[in-house]
Amino acid sequence: MLYGALIIGQAAVDAGIVSPILIIIVAITGITSFAIPDYYLAFHCRVGRFLYIILGYFAGLLGIAMGVFIHLLVVNKIQSFGISYLDPYIPSKGNVSNGILSKPIWKREKRDDFIDTKRPDKQSHISMQWKYPNKS
Repeated sequence: MLYGALIIGQAAVDAGIVSPILIIIVAITGITSFAIPDYYLAFHCRVGRFLYIILGYFAGLLGIAMGVFIHLLVVNKIQSFGISYLDPYIPSKGNVSNGILSKPIWKREKRDDFIDTKRPDKQSHISMQWKYPNKS
């Protein structure tokens, strides 16, 4: 089975149908598809991979970029317990400490806005009282 795929890939490259780098990319994605243990998740990843391949075939890099953009829009609409999946990664208006670049944990005095708790304070005003003792 493996030798047949190698022969077909070599014949496609020699005929000029595909480039050698495309054969390498398809081989890597095929091997990495075995790393997903859940059948249903692997099936959805496979369908998504085929959609991205089709978009790349028809529109090139622009098609793949449009596919990623649409994928992010769909993921942003998905909610778990009333909170969007991407909410922790998108800075909100009140608390800009959440996101990819955030403050150290010991400097975060407030809870994130998307949680919408009754008490927004995580802890007392000075969280590291051992570092800043009272000078009284």
